[in-house]
Amino acid sequence: MPKYQLGITPRALNDVQNAIDYYNSKQKGLGKKFYEDFKRQVSSIKKNPFTRAVRYDDIRFGVFDKFPYAMHYDIEGETIIIQGVISSFLDPETNWL
Repeated sequence: MPKYQLGITPRALNDVQNAIDYYNSKQKGLGKKFYEDFKRQVSSIKKNPFTRAVRYDDIRFGVFDKFPYAMHYDIEGETIIIQGVISSFLDPETNWL
């Protein structure tokens, strides 16, 4: 099995930072817990990116364990590209590329 590299778009980085900031505004340290959940999801996806279903086009969808977020990613060769990290409370029609 190939070892996958990770890429993350500026949009996805912004999504993660916005979520961290939001959760920290609600409770001190909660943003850190969100980031830890994000890292667990990344680690799981890197081990086997094909375990998540394709939801649209070639974009796969990995749901976080403890927060209402999903990581949207695609696979190009041996690189996983995180395209967005989106709250399940947001309308995907207005909050996606």
